[in-house]
Amino acid sequence: MANGPHPNIGEIMTIPFARPRVRDRIMEDPIYYQLYQLRNSALDFLYNRFAHDDVA
Repeated sequence: MANGPHPNIGEIMTIPFARPRVRDRIMEDPIYYQLYQLRNSALDFLYNRFAHDDVA
């Protein structure tokens, strides 16, 4: 979700793990380590679109 007084969907990401997701199982899945781009994309989205430089 994008933030703000009228939030909307910011970007749709396809997560290749079935629900319910169990962290231990995901961490053991070799695909998890091949998808670092997915994590980086999510962090980039949050940082570049919603980070604020006005922190005192």
